[in-house]
Amino acid sequence: MATDHEYAVIDHPRAAIGRWLGAVAGGVAAASTLLAPALTDWFDKLHLAIGTPKAVIIPVTAGMAFWAVHTAFDKLIWRWALVRMFLKIPDLNGVWLVEGVTKNPVEGAPDTWQGELRITQSWEKIWVQLKTGQSVSTSKAASLLREPGAGCVLMYSYRNEPRMGEQITPHVGYAELTFDQGLTGAEGDYFNSKGRTTYGRMTLTGRK
Repeated sequence: MATDHEYAVIDHPRAAIGRWLGAVAGGVAAASTLLAPALTDWFDKLHLAIGTPKAVIIPVTAGMAFWAVHTAFDKLIWRWALVRMFLKIPDLNGVWLVEGVTKNPVEGAPDTWQGELRITQSWEKIWVQLKTGQSVSTSKAASLLREPGAGCVLMYSYRNEPRMGEQITPHVGYAELTFDQGLTGAEGDYFNSKGRTTYGRMTLTGRK
């Protein structure tokens, strides 16, 4: 089953931001320890943990605080406009309409095709899936490169699986898509190998 995966953002200080998230989580955990006596009494009354010491509650609280802060930032906060201006990470989430042109079509295959490209992106992970009438391609690794004065370039490798009954061999490939500054569309090239040595060009429009 395909899942999202980590992706690199060139010149993005992900480790430094992670340290800031840790600092924020530490503050939240420190404040929440004020509730430790109340939590201990609650546990005692329910006989879930008789005499639970602060030495147990405090580290558990710190771990939960970091998980909550990190999850909120990874899934939601990074997409806020002001935060993205600071992070300089484009938000590519959505379903894009694709028009493709194969430059060296194999015998019996069309030289033009249509499909939908779905991008599911968080601060840490991304997933790119291209569906056409003949096959489904899913990303395995990806990276983003910001273009000064323009948009960004999404580079990703993928594995393609044909739909049942289609005369296509499963294969792997690589694609580079350059998005415009307004993130309203993109153009780029793709290259297939290990089962289907074709290459071509894709144009993305109409994000949903």
